Amino acid sequence: MHNTLIIAAILLLAGCIPPPQPVVSDFNGDSVKIQITSYGDPADAKTLSQAEANRICAKRGRRAEYASTRTLPDYTLENLYLCL
Repeated sequence: MHNTLIIAAILLLAGCIPPPQPVVSDFNGDSVKIQITSYGDPADAKTLSQAEANRICAKRGRRAEYASTRTLPDYTLENLYLCL
């Protein structure tokens, strides 16, 4: 019984982890770099990253187009988008 409660508590707490949040690391008007953790679902990370890049590029009346990804030493992904 005691082990069942511990396992249930761990599973409940695992659901409390917030989704990764994209961070703008560089923007020069023509391109934007978005950093996001690589933990979790890669499709969700790419969707969040694309949405943030679109938001930033839209400030200049442009749209974001994905260009490349590099992995930083702390398992953070840095996505480069061109503002076209």
